[in-house]
Amino acid sequence: MKLQTTFKSNKNYNLKSDFVKNELLSFFKLKPSPRSWHIPILAGLAVGIPLMFGYFFGDIRSALTASLAGLVIIYIPNVENFFEMMMKMFVCSFGMIISYTLGLAFSFNLWIAAIIFGVFSGIAYYIVRYFNMKPPGSFFFIMIASMAIALPHNPELIPKRIGIFTIGTINACLLSLVYSFLKSKKEKSKSIKSFQINSYVNFVESFIIGICMLVSVLIGQIFELDYPYWIPISSLAVLQGVNQYHIWKRGLHRIIGTIIGLGIAWLIFSFVRSPIWICVCIIILQIIVEMLITRHYALAVMFLTPMGILLAETGSSTSLDPDYLLKMRLIEILIGSAIGCIGGWFLYNERIRFNSIKHLRRSKIVLKKSFQREKN
Repeated sequence: MKLQTTFKSNKNYNLKSDFVKNELLSFFKLKPSPRSWHIPILAGLAVGIPLMFGYFFGDIRSALTASLAGLVIIYIPNVENFFEMMMKMFVCSFGMIISYTLGLAFSFNLWIAAIIFGVFSGIAYYIVRYFNMKPPGSFFFIMIASMAIALPHNPELIPKRIGIFTIGTINACLLSLVYSFLKSKKEKSKSIKSFQINSYVNFVESFIIGICMLVSVLIGQIFELDYPYWIPISSLAVLQGVNQYHIWKRGLHRIIGTIIGLGIAWLIFSFVRSPIWICVCIIILQIIVEMLITRHYALAVMFLTPMGILLAETGSSTSLDPDYLLKMRLIEILIGSAIGCIGGWFLYNERIRFNSIKHLRRSKIVLKKSFQREKN
């Protein structure tokens, strides 16, 4: 009996050690990328062209807004049909503009902004899942809204900001148009399997995402953090995982990648002062991120962190203490990652999902019967 117990304990110990070993090895392993090598270049151009115009016309802050809008090019579909590709790009651009406008319009009040942002996040997640949109899914729509909500509310500047943001999406669409003509006819589109998600499951997941986003914004605003939008962005990035294990792993990778990325950002802030070189750094970082994001998440976050800080803070960062800026970013990312991990537990907890779906179905039946009675 003792030998059997010892054998079982040794077996469990070996399984755990093998698991830890595999996890450590996977951290240093690059996955093959499903993306075409053209996409990082396109992303760099979509972000870089507005920056170059902003530098030459002496308006970097406006250029950064257009550059953020240029991230819509990440959603460029891998299809051969020209009209289908452009239609999807226009729809995604329109969605990004709505996200930005919504954030600007409701940034005047803490509680209203948080509620609207939570509802919008849930709806955006639901729509994206309903149409089986490829990754990054709802991430950039929600990210843009969170950054817009964090801006000081100034009604007079809203039309100008929306106009500049729209120019950024138009630039991305024009690049997509040129790319579609230059793309080799020999290159075949990869067929991506799409899975229909249960409508009840989608509703439950969307509700949880909305609550996480609402809580993230409230925490940032209540504690009056200087850069509160990093909390919902970090939380959402972690929640992009496909299961509980992936979410916790993604959270750990994000924290590790962020710490190293903050070191890179500190070096950039310490040695790069010229606006033109800051623009060049943003473009290079964007290309690197798009090359790595599907291959190794932690490695991509190392470069995503300084790029995000430069995009969000250039123009004001020269007057800020880099040490304070990076310290606040680390605190906010840690808070956001923690919220994402907790939300991930609710998101993929089988008991919660089962009970929620059961109650939703029961409520639907009750409402349907009551409606039929009133009709009769």
